[in-house]
Amino acid sequence: MQKVVVLLLVILYFNVSFSQNVKISGVAKSYENKEIGVWVNNDYISNTQKQLTYSAIDSVGNFLLEFNSKEIQYITLKVEKSIASMYIEPNANYDVMILPPDSSSYQNPNLEHDVKISIKLKSKTEINALTMDYDKRFDDFLSVDYKSFVSRRSKPEIDSFKLVMHDFYSSVNNLYFEAYINYTIAALEEKTNVSEKKLYENYLQGKPVIYNNPEYMNFFNAFYKQKLQNYSLTNEGKSLKFQIDGRGSFKGTMDVLRQDDFLKNDTIRELVVIKGLYESYYDGAFQRKNIVPMLRQVVEESKIPEHQRIAQNILNSFSKLKVGGTAPFFELPDKNGLTHSIDELRTKKYIYLMFFDKNCTACLQQLKIIPSLKKKYGERIEFVSISTDSKTSELKDFCSQNPKYDWLFLYDNSAGMLKNKYEIKSLPTYFLIDPAGKFIQVPAESPDEDIDRTFFDIVKPKGKKWGVGDKKNQ
Repeated sequence: MQKVVVLLLVILYFNVSFSQNVKISGVAKSYENKEIGVWVNNDYISNTQKQLTYSAIDSVGNFLLEFNSKEIQYITLKVEKSIASMYIEPNANYDVMILPPDSSSYQNPNLEHDVKISIKLKSKTEINALTMDYDKRFDDFLSVDYKSFVSRRSKPEIDSFKLVMHDFYSSVNNLYFEAYINYTIAALEEKTNVSEKKLYENYLQGKPVIYNNPEYMNFFNAFYKQKLQNYSLTNEGKSLKFQIDGRGSFKGTMDVLRQDDFLKNDTIRELVVIKGLYESYYDGAFQRKNIVPMLRQVVEESKIPEHQRIAQNILNSFSKLKVGGTAPFFELPDKNGLTHSIDELRTKKYIYLMFFDKNCTACLQQLKIIPSLKKKYGERIEFVSISTDSKTSELKDFCSQNPKYDWLFLYDNSAGMLKNKYEIKSLPTYFLIDPAGKFIQVPAESPDEDIDRTFFDIVKPKGKKWGVGDKKNQ
């Protein structure tokens, strides 16, 4: 009997695993021989992204991406700095075309920019067809009387539009799309003169939290923006500062906020506290030293898996890129294919880490300054430049053309994972890491800034520090 149960479980596992298969077949002219990845938001509070899969675009621009999904998701296709977004459904196949960047507008090559995507729609009820059709109707509605929305006095018109849209799409049985309609309208109402009480009753009270729907979370984040800070300034919320700054108590904070009419629901209240702690870490509304342990309490004690994941994502973003935090691990090849890890590089030296691209003008200017810095500080500082170019051969050619650049150059072959770990938003970006693997500067100063002074402080002899009025021994 036990063998039968095990066999049944195995069959169920394979049915579940393969029944959710998603395929995206595509053409991406002008992106030939580059890598394309599928990314999703791991949560819409920290906006941490995770990669689902990646593949290579062949020499004629074709690609195939395959991955599993148990639900409708909003995904982003990334090719270097070009990004295109779409929705995917379980068990669906898609034919897409990613268009080149718009040549009529300037595109900073070091920043991510949107490019257009063409999707071959196979049904009017497919989620991309539905959202595109609705978006056009929504835009047309806004354009009719734009001034009334700007002046925050368009409530009757919005109510009418909502009724028309729900009637028009009444035959569509798709909960994700229904939420899409509701919360795009909710976000619009939030910008008009609709009361908070009405918004809460219509869109939050008694409703499930839709963690994976960006339209829902967009409204949620706007409705509860700076909620902890604002509530702490009210008579009812005076004790909130004590619970956070004095006690560092997540439970105590939850108890105080229970009094708020818009936070009666335990799930919503817990998510709002997580969001508020994340906001406060950066805006200084509450003491930063207590925010980290409070979020750890969520990870360890929350009964809601989504909240544990969000809190952990936030903690990861804190610990990763701050002075004193541990630099994320990497092991990358050099121009000759030999691998080097951060652990071996930092053993005896400090690391001055630079992310660059050979097509980045600012990167090339900064690289010219490093030889003089290496000559002065090379005995104590390990200079490491990581190339984010699309091919290893490009790094090899670059090093051959610049023989004076005699420090360590590595190639980022992590499919964008390393840039995500180091939160690289633009190039060049620098980090200074000590021999224990801890960040000293995040981000670090560039070669043409005051990094020379920092290097001098690192390598100078450690002698007696003389203060004002001290006399040296004669």
